[in-house]
Amino acid sequence: MLEALVNIICPTILIVTGIYIMKILTDSEEKIITVKNVILIVVGVMISFISYQTKYPGFNTIISYIINIIIYKTIFKKPIIQAILLASIVMIIIFLSDVICTPILLCFITPEEAKNIWYLRILCNLLTSIISLTIVYISYRKGLTRKLNSKIEMLSNYETVITSMLMIIVFAIICYNLFINNMVNTIMINNLALIGVFCYLLYVFVKEKYQHNNLINEYDSLFTHIQTFEEWIEKEQLNRHEYKNQLAVLRCLTKEKKVKDKIDEILEDNINIEDQAITQFKNLPKGGIKGLMYYKAAIAQKHKINLTTDVSIENKGILTKLSEKEVKVLCKLIGIYFDNAIEAAAESRKKNVTIEIYELKDKVSIVFSNTFKKHKNMKDRNEKGVSSKGEGRGNGLYFASKLIKENDWLEQKQDIVDRYYIQELIIRKSHSK
Repeated sequence: MLEALVNIICPTILIVTGIYIMKILTDSEEKIITVKNVILIVVGVMISFISYQTKYPGFNTIISYIINIIIYKTIFKKPIIQAILLASIVMIIIFLSDVICTPILLCFITPEEAKNIWYLRILCNLLTSIISLTIVYISYRKGLTRKLNSKIEMLSNYETVITSMLMIIVFAIICYNLFINNMVNTIMINNLALIGVFCYLLYVFVKEKYQHNNLINEYDSLFTHIQTFEEWIEKEQLNRHEYKNQLAVLRCLTKEKKVKDKIDEILEDNINIEDQAITQFKNLPKGGIKGLMYYKAAIAQKHKINLTTDVSIENKGILTKLSEKEVKVLCKLIGIYFDNAIEAAAESRKKNVTIEIYELKDKVSIVFSNTFKKHKNMKDRNEKGVSSKGEGRGNGLYFASKLIKENDWLEQKQDIVDRYYIQELIIRKSHSK
């Protein structure tokens, strides 16, 4: 009877601890003590009690993981993907707390005592819970949990969920290995080392995934705004043209030389170096690509880049047949290549950038050519983090290469000719419908 009671108390401690960790992590104002939540906790504890088997603690870990997902989703009203990710984080925190707690306790008691004496089992669970809550509370005070929440929202995809679930399975196996070898020996040390390696790999995965998703969100946000921008720039160009016509009419109506000179001066000032680019980009289809080209051309002007454009495409050609999803992918790549061309040209002496867009048979080629500093090393330009712009930059071309691999209707070519770096993006007709 006493053992059964302990087998109920221990999972109750861990489940309640997990719920309060979730409350802190998500900064939730949800009430924990409600009739529905208490019933949910009782059901979870009873399932843990029934599934508890001293010979298979790894299996019990997986059951606890599933119970936690259901409880967190229900109490905190989280989408299933976020509930899985948060349950994974909670279990990692508790698991690491247990790893911290176990060596401390083993200084005073034996592994056999920790497993078989009922009050020591409860004490172990209480200490693990206290350490877990302390870690989370300190993180909350330092603002780390808010950053974690924003990252979780960005990491909510099935690839990350699968990784999280595999991670818990690995932890369950490690738990089993630690359990059956309950003394401090080579096997335990190896398992603890494995935990450290696995946590590091998980950190690398999450960091890279976050950077990847952050870049996607930035380009998605840009895509939303450039659709409005392309309409505005065309209206502005029409208004400016009409404004110039009206000034020309006024010039003909006056005989005052000073007035004529002033009108000539105004007309001269309004000749914008982007006129040629705007005229060329007018042939591009609406929906994002045209607006992005206008926007990047404006950035090139701001950096005093000598921009030359040449667009030769069909009215109802390949670009007009792309789906919205394909246009978004294309805009991300154009944004990356155009930005790199501008930044490289800005550092060079001539500051030249040429954009060529032409359609031939079954494909459209978008070619970016730019001058660059002679000493630049272009060999590893597509590798992650390779950049002349400082630490934490240089993910653009790496991201572009991943996009190209994920979309078989796209192809890229790179070359250096006559001190010009040439980046060609090819859109194939076979994919467009």
